[in-house]
Amino acid sequence: MPRFYYCLETADQPVTPNHPAWSLPLPLGRNWNAEDISANSFNTPSVGDYLSAVRFFLEGPAQDAIGKILAQNGAGASDPESFQIFLAKHGEFYHPARVAAFINGGNWFQWVVNVAVSPAGTRLIRKEYALLEKLTRQFRPVYLPEVHVFAEVPIAGKPPLPMFLGEWFSGYQEFHLTRSTPSGEQQLVLWDSENGNHVLTRGQSEELYRQAARILTHYFNPSTFECIGAWNHAAGDFVAHLSGSSLDIRLVSVREYRALLQIGHAVPDAAPGIRTLLEVLLLFFLKISLHMRLDRLDGVGQIGWSGPEAVDGTIAGIVEAVADKPAPSGIPLDKLFIRYLAASSEADLLDLCRGIVAKTFHTDSPELSLVESRLSEHSADLAEAISRL
Repeated sequence: MPRFYYCLETADQPVTPNHPAWSLPLPLGRNWNAEDISANSFNTPSVGDYLSAVRFFLEGPAQDAIGKILAQNGAGASDPESFQIFLAKHGEFYHPARVAAFINGGNWFQWVVNVAVSPAGTRLIRKEYALLEKLTRQFRPVYLPEVHVFAEVPIAGKPPLPMFLGEWFSGYQEFHLTRSTPSGEQQLVLWDSENGNHVLTRGQSEELYRQAARILTHYFNPSTFECIGAWNHAAGDFVAHLSGSSLDIRLVSVREYRALLQIGHAVPDAAPGIRTLLEVLLLFFLKISLHMRLDRLDGVGQIGWSGPEAVDGTIAGIVEAVADKPAPSGIPLDKLFIRYLAASSEADLLDLCRGIVAKTFHTDSPELSLVESRLSEHSADLAEAISRL
């Protein structure tokens, strides 16, 4: 039987049943502190409950899947000598565990076990597992984590913990807006707890936004208008890998995938008209352009608004991905879309953005006042970027 070792976030934070943290309630978010423990916190799993549940999952429901993955990656019939379980993050929806399996000969493999603890996460996790499974099967190339098995793990005297095994993007990190830079100016920073954080240049930031927009557009279905929704930079949904000055982006979460606009067709399964498709693409572009600029400073602070590089990167990434979509009229869809964008004035863009904000942001949304105050500036940035296409 493999040995199991537990850590909080990094290998220099080992934890055992004798460690003080083992019996503490599991934090329910990034801003959690000891004062947040409520009167009914006895229902909240402890850190030890969480780590033990992940071990149960690895030894039981996920065992066959792990064996198949190891065999497919050249490990043969070798069983892991040991597992190391890291409590990687406290998120609004999930508490991901990073799991490392060590094999004879020094080889090792990593996965993520996404665990739902909060009510919001518990309501979502089965749906997200199904969406990730569907999209990784239907779209190539794949920018999402492959998922392998879902299960609910019982905990004595407490609600069971639903969780699933997924691909871990090794070397990929969260990124967020920050003002903690040498110049004091707002920039993007790529988190790296092992090697130190990296403040990104303007060019790297634009490239990051370009790839993020390209991924979202890659998963846009031009026949059904289905697209990934409810993504959020503040939640760390996108992660990035920095190699030298080169960046590579992945999307780790899909909480929603539905049609951006419902269109009735006289003929079932008939493709939408080109004008309707261009209208939906414009709506898709404008909605992404707004959300792409939103973040929380350092992941947990006040709402942040990125600079024009987010707009430049977003429009470049969307046009690039649209070029890979079928050309319903015989003319490349990206060329048609650029013409359609160019026909919109700054005033048109402002009106459309106001409509999107009214329908997208709840009146009690913490982002609403900031977005409304920036709409004129955003529309000007959009018009400027479109003029350069």
